[in-house]
Amino acid sequence: MDEKLIGVIVLMLCCICSSVFSAMSTGGNGDADSSGGGAGGGAGAGSGDGDGDDSAATTTPVTTPTPNTTPAPPQVMLSNGVYFLRGGRAGKLCADEGHRVICDRDALGAWEKFTIENRGGNKYSLKGSGLGGKYCADEGNRITCDRDLVQEWEHFTIEKHGNTFSLRGGKDGRLCADDSDTMRCNRDALGAWEHFTIGSA
Repeated sequence: MDEKLIGVIVLMLCCICSSVFSAMSTGGNGDADSSGGGAGGGAGAGSGDGDGDDSAATTTPVTTPTPNTTPAPPQVMLSNGVYFLRGGRAGKLCADEGHRVICDRDALGAWEKFTIENRGGNKYSLKGSGLGGKYCADEGNRITCDRDLVQEWEHFTIEKHGNTFSLRGGKDGRLCADDSDTMRCNRDALGAWEHFTIGSA
């Protein structure tokens, strides 16, 4: 055979062997890369799972709303308005005669009406209708409705007892009673004469 032809054949065989070897080497690297990628993916997945566990373990605190602790305003026992008073001694209506308040009337007229105004808590002022609508004052031995201003003696403490009320004068803080000749605030104990019926007039 021609020597040149033999040389060409040998050269071609070398090239083919070199190409096969290169292909095999590249395939191994690809497997290694795939394995590495798989390992990376596994590590990534593991890391992701770990992060997921940490996220699940972290809880957001629940804020409890603060209740409204503002106390409700006290309820006014008697709203401002015009009322009648009925004494406890004989159940008669009380009248403003200017120099005294006396409970000896059977019919409700102008003098038997009193304007009651709240002055804070259970303290009230009384305004008569007999002599020009003056404020009533506790003078100890009597109640007179002849004052233009509300001061200490013109304050009455009114308390409810079932269907009746008691009045306590502002002069000495003593209970008011329905006496036969006048209404006066000089009692220490609550009896029948110290109970008054108050109603809208």
